[in-house]
Amino acid sequence: MAITMRRFTADGASSEVQSPTGAPDTSPATVLLWVDLSGEDIPDFEDTAAALGLREPQLEFLCGNRSRLPIPAASAESVAAVLHRVSTTIDEPNQVTRFHFSELRVLAAEGLVVTVQADEPGQAPLGMQALRESTRLAHPSVSVTSSHAIAGLIGAVLREYPVALDELENAIEAMEGVLFQEARLDAALSHRIYQLLQKVHRFDWAMRPLESVATERGAEAAESSAPGEESSTWTDLIMRTRRMRDRVELLRSHLENAVALHSTLLTIEQNDATRRLADASYAQGEQSKKISGWAAILFAPTLIASIYGMNFRHMPELSWAWGYPVAVALMVGLSLTLWTVFKRRHWL
Repeated sequence: MAITMRRFTADGASSEVQSPTGAPDTSPATVLLWVDLSGEDIPDFEDTAAALGLREPQLEFLCGNRSRLPIPAASAESVAAVLHRVSTTIDEPNQVTRFHFSELRVLAAEGLVVTVQADEPGQAPLGMQALRESTRLAHPSVSVTSSHAIAGLIGAVLREYPVALDELENAIEAMEGVLFQEARLDAALSHRIYQLLQKVHRFDWAMRPLESVATERGAEAAESSAPGEESSTWTDLIMRTRRMRDRVELLRSHLENAVALHSTLLTIEQNDATRRLADASYAQGEQSKKISGWAAILFAPTLIASIYGMNFRHMPELSWAWGYPVAVALMVGLSLTLWTVFKRRHWL
C-alpha cells in the first residue's frame, strides 16, 4: 500500500493530500490530518515526518523498532500504541482454522493521526474514510479530533475479534468432544490442546493494548470539563474490550481444565501400564523361581550320575556290591532335600 494522507475539516468534509512529501496544510479549517502507510513506506515518509514535526523516537516507533513510546505531555490527544488486528483462514486439507495477527501502529497528537498497517494476506486495510464516517455518526455535533479517530480505530479492530473468538470456541468445543467423549489420549490430541492454549494466550496478549488505551483515554475523557459523548464512547469501548477479555478468560479456563483432565487421564493410564508391567514382572519372577528350583533339584542326581559315568579305572565305588543302591539313594535324597527347601521358601 502507498502513503495516504487525508485532511478532515470542521464542516465534515475531507480531501486527500496528493503530495505526501510536502508539508501539510496548516489552515484553520483543518481539524485532523490522517496519514496511513505501511512499513515499506517508512523510508518515503521521512521527509513528511520531518515536516509534521515528528521526532526520531516517534519515527522509530512507526518503523517498528520500539514497542512503547513515552508521551511527554499527558493529553487525551496523545497516543502511541501497537494494536493487533486478527483474521481467520480455513486450512482446506484438514479444515483447521488458522488465526493471523497483524500489527497496527498508531501515533496520535493534537490534530494528527499516523497509522502503520501491516500487509497481511486476506486482511483488508482499515479505510480512513469509512472510519471517519462512523466517527462522524457517533459525534455529529462536534468536530472530530484525533481522540475520536483513535476511538474509531479501536472500534474497528474490536469488530474483528468476535468472529475470531467464535472460531476459537468452535475449535475448543471440537477438542473437548474428543477428550470428554472418546477419552482418547494420543499425541495429536495433546498437541492440539496446547496449540489452542497458545492461541488463547495470543488473544489475551493482543487485546491488552486495546483495553489499556481505551481505559486511559476513557479516564482522561471522564476527567475533562465536558466529557459528554466522548466519555460515553470510551466507556462503551472499555465495556466491549472487557467483555471479550472475559470470553478469553473463560476459554483459558476451559483449556486449563482440559489440560488438567488430560494430565489426570494420562497419569491413570501410565499407572495402569506400570501396574501391568509390575504384574508381568512378578509373574515372570515366579516362573523364574520355579524353573531355577527344578533345575537345582535335577542338578544333584545329574551331577552324581555324571561323576560315575566317567568310568575311571580307579573308582572303588564301582566294585562295591552296594555302590549302585547308595548312589541312587544319594540322588533321591539330595533331590528330596532340595525340593523340601524350595517348597518351604515358596519357590515351587
